[in-house]
Amino acid sequence: MKKLISILGLIIAINIIFSQFLDAFQSFQRPLIDQRIIKGLIYNEYTNYVSYLALGLWLLLNYYLEGFRFNSFLIIIAQFFFYLDNAFSLKSILSNASAFFAILYIWSLIKQKNFSLPQPKGKFRTCYKQIQLKDKYQTIVSVYYPCRDQKQKDFDIKWLPNQKYSKQIYERMQLQLKWVPHHFIFDFGLSFLNYITFKASLEQPLINDNLDVVIFSHGFTQHRNAYTFLCQELASEGNVVFSLQHQEMVYPWDLNKTKILNSGNKPEVMEKYQNLRATHLDWRCEQVKYLIQQLKCGKIQEIFEHFKPQSINLIGHSFGGATVLKVAQEIKVESVISYDPWLFPFNKEEFKKQVQARTLILSKDKNRFKQEVFEPKLLMDFLENRNNVEHYRIKGLDHAYPNDLTYLLATELTLFGELRSSKNIQQINELLISLAKKFIKTIPFTQEEMNQFY
Repeated sequence: MKKLISILGLIIAINIIFSQFLDAFQSFQRPLIDQRIIKGLIYNEYTNYVSYLALGLWLLLNYYLEGFRFNSFLIIIAQFFFYLDNAFSLKSILSNASAFFAILYIWSLIKQKNFSLPQPKGKFRTCYKQIQLKDKYQTIVSVYYPCRDQKQKDFDIKWLPNQKYSKQIYERMQLQLKWVPHHFIFDFGLSFLNYITFKASLEQPLINDNLDVVIFSHGFTQHRNAYTFLCQELASEGNVVFSLQHQEMVYPWDLNKTKILNSGNKPEVMEKYQNLRATHLDWRCEQVKYLIQQLKCGKIQEIFEHFKPQSINLIGHSFGGATVLKVAQEIKVESVISYDPWLFPFNKEEFKKQVQARTLILSKDKNRFKQEVFEPKLLMDFLENRNNVEHYRIKGLDHAYPNDLTYLLATELTLFGELRSSKNIQQINELLISLAKKFIKTIPFTQEEMNQFY
């Protein structure tokens, strides 16, 4: 069905371009040929009605079956200018505009990488279940685990757990940029995420009652399923992965007075923002520590009967990377892996406090933001005088990795500057996962992997 919708959009765009080409061709008077005859044979007024019907069908199919992406605006704008051109005959302006947007739409279809989430490559089948903890936050957790292969059917699991995601992305962009388009643009352009699914088994028994546990903490404005590729891959290797849903406000006060992430903010505003995120960091840590306590006390047996964790490991990205580092400062766990941690919420004591676990920090090789909250010096301050922390900068790594959006929104993230390129997405994500799997099992990295360190 996706191919059908793409082909239909392509036909609409080609129809617009062909029509404008005929109009331009007709404007040149040729003594040997009557251009009106040519256009009458190939293109007539009924073609206009067909193109409008095709657009209507394309809109309906997208709305009910696939959702819209940001490039959907291009074909809608092209068709709108095409309609105005036919209605008012403003050839020199609207015809060129409609053809331009139609060509841009075709280019976006060619360049756009419509990745689906890769299937896990480990030796075990993966199962998925959603649970709710009995902590004060009533934390919802996605659990990915290795299950017995009983030739069961895999189900399509909805990737997006709620309808608030586009609003959170819009609010985060408002914090980062001086100008952001209306939130409708985000609701429309990200609506396809409501139709994204991943495959997993349901309600199947664990392969073993004694397995390694990974607790995953997601990044700011993300959600518990936003790292499904990573979590499923770890589960397929024999780990039980708990991915928690964190809740924090994006901007809780007057946005017009606190464009926090724009440079030039007053120190008192930055201090206020740091205190706010420090509070959110405490909330996140309480959720993770509660789950650790449940696992250590055997209360998770309400979900997995007779299950005893062989080890407890923490993994987090961005704000989640800071979360797992702080938790490991307070509770002893087996290992910690932090992907490009956002350490702005840390206070002075937390920068000095030791981590009670083997720790691996993987960070980007270049800093895109030149702003205080993304200052690389924060990471350097944290790493000072720490013997049990391994830190590697990865070539080509951007802050968005290893989020699933690097697959689902590769082209858009590249255009927005969140990714430098969409060419090596698979390789970088697989490298990050391989390093994590080996670090948990205390397996040395290969020379090929170490060649990717900056």
